[in-house]
Amino acid sequence: MLARLYCAWAILSIAGPIAISGLDAQATTRVLVVALLALELGLGRHIVRLSEWIPLRARFVVLGTLLACVVEGFHMISKPVFASLTVARDTPVSVALERYAIDLAFTVPAYLVILAVIERLARYYRYTFWEYVFVMALGQTLGDGGIFFFASAPALLAFLPYPMTNYHALNVLPYLGIQGELSPDRSSSRRRFLAVPLLIGVYLVCGALIKWVGRSLGFEG
Repeated sequence: MLARLYCAWAILSIAGPIAISGLDAQATTRVLVVALLALELGLGRHIVRLSEWIPLRARFVVLGTLLACVVEGFHMISKPVFASLTVARDTPVSVALERYAIDLAFTVPAYLVILAVIERLARYYRYTFWEYVFVMALGQTLGDGGIFFFASAPALLAFLPYPMTNYHALNVLPYLGIQGELSPDRSSSRRRFLAVPLLIGVYLVCGALIKWVGRSLGFEG
């Protein structure tokens, strides 16, 4: 029941803004992210089988990082790591690829850390599938600037699943890839929900480092 309610909430929170704004850069990014997520869910078993050669301890992080690179690519037209890296319709392909490579140089190290933290949480705590889906994406959404955005516009929490799809697209399939091999003796403590503030903290630290390095290299004033 809760799963259906969340899915309905997600559909409404995505369809409403797109219907109002039309297919602008941000909406195009969202459509691409949702399409990727649908593809993952449709081909999940096959993708997981293809990833079984990756050692279990690394499988989650490797899959998650690859998917994060794809999602990051979708955001190059709307919100790359630095505004100066935005790819527009008239951006030459060579320049677009260069900007994408620069974006990944900043974001991939952060994703490796973040995904390693999530994998550790999933390995230590017992989450139901939908607890995992919601808790991890909530922590990532709030940590990746959402905590400031929603603090300034709390009414927009009604559209919370809109940005959460970014993180569903990069951490749900990796979880499915290791779920069956996780220990049945994992803790069911309520401390598992501390994943939200923990991820917020990790994102804030990684974000601050990215901003500092980017500013020193002239990518952000």
